[in-house]
Amino acid sequence: MRKQILVVDDDPDIRQVLQDRLESYGYLVETAADGRAALKKLERLVPSGVFLDIRMPGMDGLEVLSQIRDRHPSIPVVIVTAASARENVISAIRAGAQAYLLKPFDTPQIKHLAERWFGRPLEGENDR
Repeated sequence: MRKQILVVDDDPDIRQVLQDRLESYGYLVETAADGRAALKKLERLVPSGVFLDIRMPGMDGLEVLSQIRDRHPSIPVVIVTAASARENVISAIRAGAQAYLLKPFDTPQIKHLAERWFGRPLEGENDR
């Protein structure tokens, strides 16, 4: 069974980079452009994990994280944030995020975080 990841970011370029990288590692990827869209998708799917931007217009990542924790407490969440906004990481970890990915990110870090928190792309599969 392939692992599915939800990527939530208001920046289409960031969403696309994460989607491309994760799919190249063998994950199935759903995307959402904002917090409301992410929560709507979580009504119909329970992914292996979520990459969640912390700064988004409308509903920010901390609010989305809070609602994910209320509805799906066991889904691992990795916060995505700009290196200049490290103070937000502390709030996110306290709110229940498992880890963080700083922008600009390096692609090996994406794979490492996905495998560590969400599992290997295919259950029982060896490293790619």
